[in-house]
Amino acid sequence: MSVGRIVRWVARPRQVETALRFDRDDFDPPVETRLLILQPTPFCNIDCDYCYLPHRSDRSRMSIETVRQAAERLRDDGLAGANLTVVWHAGEPLVAPPAFYEEAFGVLQAALGAHTRVSHSIQTNATLVDDAWCALFKRHAVRIGVSVDGPARLHDAHRRTRAGGGTHALVLRGMERLRAHGIGFHAIAVVTAQTLAEADAFVDFFLEQGVQELGCNFDEAEGAHPVSSLALHEQAHAAFLARLLIRAEQSGGRLRVRELSNAFRLIADASPTYRWRGRSWPDNPQVVPFALISIAANGDFSSFSPELLGQSSLDYQNFVLGNVSQQGFLAAAPTERFRRLWHDVLRGTEACRACCAHFDICGGGAPANKLYENADLSSTETLYCRSMVKRPFDLVLRHLERTHAIAADFSMD
Repeated sequence: MSVGRIVRWVARPRQVETALRFDRDDFDPPVETRLLILQPTPFCNIDCDYCYLPHRSDRSRMSIETVRQAAERLRDDGLAGANLTVVWHAGEPLVAPPAFYEEAFGVLQAALGAHTRVSHSIQTNATLVDDAWCALFKRHAVRIGVSVDGPARLHDAHRRTRAGGGTHALVLRGMERLRAHGIGFHAIAVVTAQTLAEADAFVDFFLEQGVQELGCNFDEAEGAHPVSSLALHEQAHAAFLARLLIRAEQSGGRLRVRELSNAFRLIADASPTYRWRGRSWPDNPQVVPFALISIAANGDFSSFSPELLGQSSLDYQNFVLGNVSQQGFLAAAPTERFRRLWHDVLRGTEACRACCAHFDICGGGAPANKLYENADLSSTETLYCRSMVKRPFDLVLRHLERTHAIAADFSMD
């Protein structure tokens, strides 16, 4: 983000709606935390050039006591529902040893397991995966996502060691260990401008690796990474997605691309909704307070987009709403800090409702992307929403319309 954009953002006058009060029971159904995102360490053992995290050289670790406090705060606030996914993320989660997770899983189960089904998910660069990790994953049925950008020439261009070497071979070794232990995993690839010209090689890699579920992120303009390479290549991205759709269909179910599968699902089934203030809202946990809770290694917590926690902000006091060692999550709700943040997120959601034809499938977008791309949480369209929501949805809708028209022509013949 440029200095000029920062100045405009911080200097903007604020008027927080005095009537804006959070009560989980005002929502129908009442708000529950679906994702508890725990950051065991900000440190990452590799150095991706598109990473948004500003403190990935910080080797601090989350204590087991912080894990316990987070679980107990969630329980005591009544935010833990029947199901809770704990996502271990930010930095490289496997920098913390297996023994940490063994104890942490037990602590979470003891605090929440009486009324909540707790499941665990880890997104890893896979360079540290070995037999000991695989044993832990199997013992606790941990859902694993591997970050890998496709063939070595695409992956190693951006995902490098701290000494500047490629990491692709290390990732392949980690994936082989997972397969050897019978552990299924999905993959998340970061798509850059370079990837767009190599759609077939990109798909071939994942088919060869037996990856059935693939998410295609892109190098977003967030945090420490201020500019996306896709910004000037949106037509090429549309062509890339169109090729992925063809290849996914040709695979006969061997490869499912998350963004396209989501679009098919949204077209087939109405998007879930909730009611608040007498209106129906499309379900989007990134704009509902405490539906997502992110907790840093030191116990600081935030809500809304997970990418906000740990980022520098004078206006929102670094997005820290409190610390689990000092207070519960709902204790933050009456504070000016929380009300200001929620107010601006809500303004952005209302603005999207007023102007966007895709609002019913999106529900107001991702606050973090609005902030980093537009310097304003209350803004509307972003490159992120065009690339991750609108473009895949419109592509799949056109595809289904053409397919239906062809089928109708055949039936008339």
